Amino acid sequence: MFETGRKLIDVFQNEVRNLDRIDRIFVIEAPTGYGKSVGASVIAALNYLKGFSFNFIHVLPLRSIVEDIYMCKYMYALGENIDAESCGALPPNAFSKALEVMGLDKNDVAYQMGFDFMLKGIGRKEPTYDAKLVISTLDSFAYNFLRVPVTEIFREIKHYATPRARIFTSTIFLDEVHMLNRFEDESSERVISFLKILVEFSLATSTPLILSTATLWNAFRESIRRWSSGRAMFFAISNVDEKRDSVVFVRDREFEEFAKSVSWRTGIVEEFDVASKVMEHVGMGEKVLVVRDRISDAVDLYKKLDLSDDEKVLIHGRLCLKDRENAFKKIARAKVVVATPVVEAGVDWDFDVGFRDATNIPSLIQVFGRVCRHRRNCNATVYLIRGSSKKGVEIIEFVKTHKIINWRSPFNYIENGVEVRGYSEVLEISSVSINENPEVEKLFRALATPVALPSRYINAALWDMSYSLLKEPLTQYYVYGGQRISEAKNVFDVILGSFTYTLEILKQYRKCVEKSVCIIEKDGHVIIEELDSPSWSQLQRKCAELASRYRGSIVFSGYVLKEDCYSNGLGLV
Repeated sequence: MFETGRKLIDVFQNEVRNLDRIDRIFVIEAPTGYGKSVGASVIAALNYLKGFSFNFIHVLPLRSIVEDIYMCKYMYALGENIDAESCGALPPNAFSKALEVMGLDKNDVAYQMGFDFMLKGIGRKEPTYDAKLVISTLDSFAYNFLRVPVTEIFREIKHYATPRARIFTSTIFLDEVHMLNRFEDESSERVISFLKILVEFSLATSTPLILSTATLWNAFRESIRRWSSGRAMFFAISNVDEKRDSVVFVRDREFEEFAKSVSWRTGIVEEFDVASKVMEHVGMGEKVLVVRDRISDAVDLYKKLDLSDDEKVLIHGRLCLKDRENAFKKIARAKVVVATPVVEAGVDWDFDVGFRDATNIPSLIQVFGRVCRHRRNCNATVYLIRGSSKKGVEIIEFVKTHKIINWRSPFNYIENGVEVRGYSEVLEISSVSINENPEVEKLFRALATPVALPSRYINAALWDMSYSLLKEPLTQYYVYGGQRISEAKNVFDVILGSFTYTLEILKQYRKCVEKSVCIIEKDGHVIIEELDSPSWSQLQRKCAELASRYRGSIVFSGYVLKEDCYSNGLGLV
């Protein structure tokens, strides 16, 4: 057994060691900062040693988390020269030992995400999952699982055997599960339907599946039980050691002591007071994180802060890679980080003060988990931002009624005669329901279940879903105008000036779109072709045809924006 220093992970290991076969799925519930993600390699090694799997796929909901986990955990543990200052907490010895036991080196570990953020000369991208260990986005995993290889979405013939074989022989670690159902919309229904099919698949094929989360509410928990027909086993941090039905409660006294050592103060701040309150804490020498729902609100706040550019950082999804990398380099020394929810999970930062819009309770808990993340006897101050909408009324009333909330502890407890509320009680205020879509389930099941499936059926299903299985399609945008992109000499010239976002930009910033372009990389050179494509799907199809003709790989398949529409450091706003 691997000694991780985390009792919950060690108890889980003991359970798996006693199994003769995989006949259930596992759910790990532990607070932010506990070490669930870094426990992934330990779980992979244990299943490998037991003969339950030969490969490992670590699935994450956001590209930014894939980058952080791949670079700062896996590649660092395998000896890659990574800038430790930009990584936050580094992987523990047990993480590295687990990779060693599996006999892995840097060439055995790959990543996959739809568009490439990590063209830095480090690592290996593997769209077909042809590696012993793969860190992947959920989108890429879903496409590969459902017989749509991510490199062949727009090709007539689908070669799905390799990624499917890798999935069948892997342990699947689905991280940050709570983020799959953040909002009640069509995309959440599709993601939930996919998760249901994945649970069924795991049990039918004895493929090890581990779901990991910090913020699972009862409705979500009950859905998982139902999908698995009662064959789900939960491991949760608690204030008792006991097994109750399908739940193993684990008391980790070391972590409990650490969580209780933090003194929490929770406040409510009005929208118009956020900037002054942030500056008040900066004046006290404290490091501040502010997470806003909307990019426009994040940018407006960033502009209002009376700090130099080196003292404040702005991060959101419409920054090009060059500006994003510059922002991440400044975080360690910055006094304030202003961001959107792209940073709320997986990223291992530590702040003194946190602000979050009072709109999404799981997100609140994730953001506040970045406050006093690694320090004992720390004074943590967090604020709920009250906006003009009716969202967040319940959580604000809860905070008013219960003055002391420990955002790191899942359970309530008494301290000095005063009851301290844990975040599990806060989670149940959430009204986010788990909505399934029977039609989507039927289609996903038809794609996943047969032993073999003709490509024409797969293509028909893609057409029915507008070539987007889980959510609105993502595409690339180049921000420095047509002249600059035509002068690109290599991949870096293109990628550093690009960002990936939904098609919403084509509607909201229609006047900023200069042209559509496909860029192919072959033998270190880039081939640039301007395409007259009236629709996103046609653009992607034409670019796939060009890649096939030139026998190269797609670097960019998207839209060039006029240079004056983009503000350096602020993004497309």
